[in-house]
Amino acid sequence: MVSTLTGGGAERVVVDLCRYLRDSGREITLLTLNGDDPDAYLVPDGIRRERLDIRRAAASLLDSIRFSVGHLVAMRRRIVSTRPDVVVSFIDQTNARTVACLLGTGIPVIVSERVHPAHHRLAGAWRIARQLTYPLADAVTVQTGDIADWFRRQSLARRLVVIANAARNPPDLRLDSQAGVADASAPIRRPLLLGIGRLAKQKGFDLLLDAVTRAGLVSEGWQLAILGDGSERAALMRQAAELGIADALTLPGYVNDIGAWLAQSDIFVLCSRYEGFPNALLEAMQAGRACISFDCPSGPRDLVADGRNGLLVDAGDVDGLSAALRRLGADPELRRRLGAEASEVGEQFAPARVYGKWLALIDAVAAGDTKALLSSAARASNGPR
Repeated sequence: MVSTLTGGGAERVVVDLCRYLRDSGREITLLTLNGDDPDAYLVPDGIRRERLDIRRAAASLLDSIRFSVGHLVAMRRRIVSTRPDVVVSFIDQTNARTVACLLGTGIPVIVSERVHPAHHRLAGAWRIARQLTYPLADAVTVQTGDIADWFRRQSLARRLVVIANAARNPPDLRLDSQAGVADASAPIRRPLLLGIGRLAKQKGFDLLLDAVTRAGLVSEGWQLAILGDGSERAALMRQAAELGIADALTLPGYVNDIGAWLAQSDIFVLCSRYEGFPNALLEAMQAGRACISFDCPSGPRDLVADGRNGLLVDAGDVDGLSAALRRLGADPELRRRLGAEASEVGEQFAPARVYGKWLALIDAVAAGDTKALLSSAARASNGPR
């Protein structure tokens, strides 16, 4: 269960997990809560797809309370009607709703947190709802040990399981495709710096624009493309114009087929202020790109061993990012070596390995036999070292 499939890393994981579970012989129902929102990801054949629209505009606090109760009743009816052995829910608000609506049904629930909660602050009511509901879930999955530690310190949730994101199946990454680039408003020139993510403050693209300017790479012919859309688009365009790099910047919007862009890129940059576990960085490394990443919470240091398969820069350090860009921009051999090492993450985070952990967890929760699994999984390390 997830609110929508309109795009994003968590939604892509939901679809890939459903595909793996289907291929493993499980019957899957995929329920979204935002009605007829268009799907950015194709739901695989053989998976039952259902939609429930719980969005209502509340004119008052009383409306909010009444609508919230109505949402929970509608969710409970729809989920119970599918007679599930286990319900798996993704993303904080959907997680809280799912646990609350299924209280007393006896249906086991696994919730999945998809971002670092210390940095992604929920509104007060939702923060309280998470604190109350997560301890009642049969398991809480997080993507890194760092996030698991936060939950142990800050909440009563104890049935924690660390499962990182999976690399893409190579055919899905489509590095030989040109479909995604064909949608660009202008031809892409190389050498190319690439960023991928929602155009939101969290993703730190404003910091990237500053670092690119300080590095002086634009004057040497480098181009910058940022794939994604969001509320910061206009601000980023203004910033690029003020910095004098607008002609080198391409913002093609949301791109479903990123393989062609990765294949053309020379350097990939993750400049986020915080993450859960960065799909874009994992995909760029799998594609053999030379990668630079802020050492933000959380996920990059689980993927990047600094100097071996990429470059890690202190979180938010624009001067450090600028220096790393100059270093890689001037050294094609270093880019080649880092990219070759980076591609090994495709095996370390192979879909069969990662989704196999999901399958084992789901089966254990369905059987009511989670104690040993939760104990070992919560201590697992996903890092590259």
